Amino acid sequence: MICNTPVEKHLIEGQEIYVKREDLSCLSPGPPFAKVRGLYPVLEKLKREGIKVVGYTETSISMAGWGISYFCKSLGMKSVIFMPRYKDGLRHNQEFQISKWREFEAEIIPIEKPNRMAINFYRARKILTERYASSVMLSQGLPFEETVQEVSIQASSISSHFKTIISCIGSGAMIAGILRDLSFKKICNGAAPFVYGILVSKKDPAIMKKRILKMAGMGGFIKNSLSIIDYGYEYVDKEVCDCPFPCNIYYDRKAWKWLMDNITIIEKPILFWNIGA
Repeated sequence: MICNTPVEKHLIEGQEIYVKREDLSCLSPGPPFAKVRGLYPVLEKLKREGIKVVGYTETSISMAGWGISYFCKSLGMKSVIFMPRYKDGLRHNQEFQISKWREFEAEIIPIEKPNRMAINFYRARKILTERYASSVMLSQGLPFEETVQEVSIQASSISSHFKTIISCIGSGAMIAGILRDLSFKKICNGAAPFVYGILVSKKDPAIMKKRILKMAGMGGFIKNSLSIIDYGYEYVDKEVCDCPFPCNIYYDRKAWKWLMDNITIIEKPILFWNIGA
């Protein structure tokens, strides 16, 4: 269900770029989305603890609800997806999202007059707890320790000869997993690749760096090996630059665009960590 993923080599403008295809981490009909690595063990644990209903407040573009509904059905749990309802109808990726939630029998509850994500979360949690016993809301962005650890395991199989690793940043859990493994590599070898994290939405880079290092759990060893870059994107902005492999226009392709714009000055060899498609 959740598999190891390959590293591919692509020749871009005469430069060799290696790509970690984490978008292949979940086999169809599950989502091509690397965070399923942490999601599945979290849901298994909740089921063992007696949780029967899992809720999540979805955005208009992410794949989290697809993964939650898919795994909940396979585990015999009920999923409840709270979606923002806009006055002008469905936006961005919502039509596709809804089709996937329905495919895996999720209950869909609209959030009327959607507000900031934190407010939507508390509104949804109140509805969930009032309607369902033995229920829990999953944290926004799925920033689980299980995700960090599972990504770290994937990173441990990557050759240490890469000088640079590039990935997009949403919640920060994926890049924290990469950094956790790099910490071990640095302890053992005295060196580690430099990591560039490209924000998919406007956030304070310093605050995000602090958060990621905390999730990685070994910040003292790799705090100088990470640069967080705000490239000017809003969360719902699309990036449609050319890319030779499946690459999400709301997430990974923003990091790919930054790489293409800076390819001549980045130390090589380069590994691009593709988290979703």
